[in-house]
Amino acid sequence: MSQPRRLVPLLLAALFASGPLGAVDSVTSQPVGIVCTDVPAGLSGVQFPIIPSDALASTVAGQTDMASGGRRLQGIVFMSTTLPSSVLASGTSYYLEITSGPLEGERFEVDEALTATATPGVLVIDLDDANTTQSSLLLTALTGAKAAIRPHMTLARLQARVSPALVGSNVASQADGVMVFTALSAVTYYLRADGVTWRKAGSTADFAHMIIAPDQSIMLQMRSGAKELRQEGLVRANAFRINMKPGVQSAATGFPESLSPVEFGATANILVPPQTAWVGSNQQSLADGIMIFDPAKGSFVTYYMRADGVTWRAAGSTTDLSLSKILKHDSFMMIKRKNPDDKAFVPRPF
Repeated sequence: MSQPRRLVPLLLAALFASGPLGAVDSVTSQPVGIVCTDVPAGLSGVQFPIIPSDALASTVAGQTDMASGGRRLQGIVFMSTTLPSSVLASGTSYYLEITSGPLEGERFEVDEALTATATPGVLVIDLDDANTTQSSLLLTALTGAKAAIRPHMTLARLQARVSPALVGSNVASQADGVMVFTALSAVTYYLRADGVTWRKAGSTADFAHMIIAPDQSIMLQMRSGAKELRQEGLVRANAFRINMKPGVQSAATGFPESLSPVEFGATANILVPPQTAWVGSNQQSLADGIMIFDPAKGSFVTYYMRADGVTWRAAGSTTDLSLSKILKHDSFMMIKRKNPDDKAFVPRPF
């Protein structure tokens, strides 16, 4: 039988750090929190709404075009006297998240190698990277906005947050692992017997530093027994951006708090162009939907939006769940949409 999942958020909207958890050029404290999740043996879902720390938080002073070799790159200059290159740890991947201003919530992938060799004080961001949420950026768009350099979650970072320790094996079917979903398939990554290396079937590459994007949930496969996943650090205090794709995609809420479909922004907003809006239908197969994995059942619970553009129901039910907090931050969830939306965001829920 699966063990219950235990969540321990620390007064998410009210508990504030007494001091910065990184190089912060700001007088405003960031809310902090801890989420501990009991992970059952077998399959379960997880998201990563807690940010370990901000490597650097400051106001953007300006941008510069650094395009090279067909890549769209920009240099970001901060008002902080701390050099961006000095806060980037070797072997760690980072992203820049905009925390205020018109582009609040946008995330830009950091090119750590180019930042290390760039003019001192310049952070290089890659507009073409798949994890970047906004690929078109005017050279004045970020000036005056607050932003934070944040470390990505990776398989190695995930492993370090689990106890008792994950158990590896050189036989994939016997090892603890994770499943990462794309629109077409699920890829399993498993821990090797050395307890350090991560592989996927058919490959000898090490995926320990593979990025798990902030807007992505994954599934855990615990073959060695139940565990606890402990996340502690900063709570996101800005809106959370998700690029919605047509078809099916894994997703995350961005916050350590369960949300309702309305809080998640899953309504047919009349202010949004029809070609990017959520689509409702009284026929489930024609409606946009959200699927959430239930580890107790070992299957997904499917919800869909009705034709009125507001009501949400579970398959086979007539109960309106539009205001029910069915989107759990400790779950694996997938979104099925007809329309793309490269401007979608989840407002801060507190």
